[in-house]
Amino acid sequence: MIDPAVAAEIDHRLDLLEQKTSSEIAVATIKSLDGMSSSDYANRLFKQWGVGQASTDNGVLVVIAIDDRDMAIEVGYGLEGVLPDGLAGQIIRDDFTPRFGDGDYSGGIRTGVMRLADIVEKQQVLTPEELAQFNNTSASNLPIFIGLPFFGLFVAIGFGMVGVGLRSKTGFPLLFGSLFGGMPLLMSLAFLGRLALMTLLPFALVMLVVGYRLGSRPAWRDAFRNTGTSGKGGSSGGWTMGGGSSSSGSSSSSSSSSGSFGGGSSGGGGASGKW
Repeated sequence: MIDPAVAAEIDHRLDLLEQKTSSEIAVATIKSLDGMSSSDYANRLFKQWGVGQASTDNGVLVVIAIDDRDMAIEVGYGLEGVLPDGLAGQIIRDDFTPRFGDGDYSGGIRTGVMRLADIVEKQQVLTPEELAQFNNTSASNLPIFIGLPFFGLFVAIGFGMVGVGLRSKTGFPLLFGSLFGGMPLLMSLAFLGRLALMTLLPFALVMLVVGYRLGSRPAWRDAFRNTGTSGKGGSSGGWTMGGGSSSSGSSSSSSSSSGSFGGGSSGGGGASGKW
């Protein structure tokens, strides 16, 4: 994927970067992700190689999968302030993938890696305003047909539960619904702007009314209040917490690092993109 002359130029630039800042940037070109997402693949490879210095976690890994037309940039903990997710995504969109779409992989890799090296070398931590700008740019690329149904599902369940809690005077569905539906609603306003204000906010009010009506039914009221009895409409008694308990399991995985890098680690920061 990379012409020998371009590969030599990139190697020289990254060697100079490491000598000057101790930061390491690695580029991995592969044929296929074998069903994995590019971000997961990059995260695992980053941990296996240990890109960056172990003491500062100042590594960056670029993974490019030719057959999948997919790529990702994984950023070490120590560089997340210098290279936040929004900026990494912008570099993918502006520097890597435009040339990839034309079949110029060497040119795209060279342009993208050189920009990464320049940013890492400056070690300039972005201001909150700059971070917000990059995050807003990244958010504006969320497809509407994905964003609306995704946030709408949380809003429907959450505000329906709020309505049930208000009608049955039960604290658990009220608290759960406020968090489950309220946070996604606020996120949708940030991601989708006026569209969310005009669609999801009215939808939330409708689901609130629907939940309120459901909460007047004896089966729903008694299920949340744990009274064990049924009545005829409306709620009786004062407020109660209600609800139940749930348990969940967790799993963990481990990986080892090896190779010629410094043993750095990352927390999943970075971005991915297709062409």
